[in-house]
Amino acid sequence: MPNTEPVHQFETHPKPIRPYGERAFLLENLNWSKRRRMVRAVEREPLPQFEEAVMGHDNLLLIFRHPVPEALVVRWLEQLAGQEADGHVQARTVEVPVRYDGIDLEAVARETGLGVRGVIDLHVRGEYWVRTMGFAPGFPYLDGLDPRLHLDRRASPRDRIEPGSVAIGGPHAGIYPVASPGGWHLLGRTELRLFRPERARGECGQPSGIFALAPGDRVRFIEV
Repeated sequence: MPNTEPVHQFETHPKPIRPYGERAFLLENLNWSKRRRMVRAVEREPLPQFEEAVMGHDNLLLIFRHPVPEALVVRWLEQLAGQEADGHVQARTVEVPVRYDGIDLEAVARETGLGVRGVIDLHVRGEYWVRTMGFAPGFPYLDGLDPRLHLDRRASPRDRIEPGSVAIGGPHAGIYPVASPGGWHLLGRTELRLFRPERARGECGQPSGIFALAPGDRVRFIEV
């Protein structure tokens, strides 16, 4: 039988929905599968005022075109609760080809004591998934980095990192989708375009066409 409990009773947090600014509500303490199912449900049967759903680290932000009462949002989510609980969300796997020639590769090899080959092998063998997107359009924070590659971010961030740079920072792996400052350690580069803004033109631009990755996706790095 599908779970038809109200959405505000799904989690242990005393109030998992709260206002966020004038036009949004934040749903908290959600795993990635829960977030994906809820996004699918709210986009399938949106309120007339609904504008966008944005997934965060463990939460979901619902944005509206103008302020709406919290009671209306709660009722809407309760009506969708049974629908979003149905079905299993299958994670997609995206392969990312990488040329391991990053400017920090040798420094990382020395600091970890693994050697260049050891760093590459550990990075390639990792089983990654997109925890959240942020910092820059299409930038994925990837969980699954081997603890032996966990390094503090650089003390002095670089002013510019090229698009496609594959990097590690703290407990995460990541890929820079656009040129930007950054303090992560650069291991290599990929030709895969993570951000395709030209596809956003017009009224039909969808996130799935604009961004190569989405929260919940699995990622495999392939050495080339």
